[in-house]
Amino acid sequence: MGIAFSGLIDSCKVKFDLNNLKNKRLGFDAYNVLFQFVTTIRGIDGESLKNERGEVTSHYSGLFYRLMNISKYTTDITLVFDGVSHELKGKTKEERRGRREVAKENYQKAFDEGNLQDMHKFARQAATIDSKIINESKELILAMGLSYIDAPGEAEAQISYLTQNNLLDYTISQDYDCILFGSPHLLKNVAVSGKKKIPHKNVYVEVNPEIIHAECIYTKLNLTYDKLLWLSILIGTDFNEKVQGIGPQTAYKLVQKYNSFEEIEAYLKEKGKSIPFNYKEIEDIFRNPNITSSPEIKKGVFSRDAIENILINKAGFSSDRVKNQLDEYLKEREERNKQRTINKWF
Repeated sequence: MGIAFSGLIDSCKVKFDLNNLKNKRLGFDAYNVLFQFVTTIRGIDGESLKNERGEVTSHYSGLFYRLMNISKYTTDITLVFDGVSHELKGKTKEERRGRREVAKENYQKAFDEGNLQDMHKFARQAATIDSKIINESKELILAMGLSYIDAPGEAEAQISYLTQNNLLDYTISQDYDCILFGSPHLLKNVAVSGKKKIPHKNVYVEVNPEIIHAECIYTKLNLTYDKLLWLSILIGTDFNEKVQGIGPQTAYKLVQKYNSFEEIEAYLKEKGKSIPFNYKEIEDIFRNPNITSSPEIKKGVFSRDAIENILINKAGFSSDRVKNQLDEYLKEREERNKQRTINKWF
């Protein structure tokens, strides 16, 4: 879910050329990426891709075809998986489970009525990622020669720490939480492609990679880190519900006017609005996240045989398509290696 201050920072969103990823160290929020795959890689009726045994294979498709494309620029790719979530995130997770159950019921109704549009919509809303998908993803990540980390806490926090300390070059996620966790930037839409449907509208927009620099947010919005954090808490994070009646614009005006959260709280109290959580506890989650300064990085070794076994034998993908993709990738990798060798001599 993340934080809903997108509209406030539109002027800080800059189109990003994937050629800038060459030889860079990338850190992906694994759950975030996998969730994109299982919600978008689906059939016309909204059902996930499945093999003949009825097992979901959307994650295999996303990891292989989309990360293989990114690995043409760099193979220094690390996916970071969530560890133990903070207890305050429990309510958020419970609400998500509730929404998924409602979506499943709505999907069944749409299925009974033969309504393909609603079937697709509700199937996406009901999507989830289980331990099987996570374990299968890790297996393929290693076979592709990529790496992964099991974070002790939130993946966004771990990636942000590694980027902030120059152990990674780019933080890649769809969630703005990374900025609050200290990442100097956020790179979005790298693992997605094509067009995206606008929620609740039959309208599609082109999806392009974009980067948002934290310094731009602070400068253009005239905010300190503290005030951006207060703004986020007011409009809701994964660890607290929003303050009723407070949207991004109102929250922005409040943090511009007052110099402490206590002053904001006092003002809202005068207006009959209460803050139903301990804001200091929320602040502490972002200021002092559960991360490790030296995570264990599980590094893979590229193995064509292992990839083919996973995708063709286990996932049931087209043998020709997988092998053609691998042929193309290995050819491009060979060309890159030749170019690097040539460059050393000039």
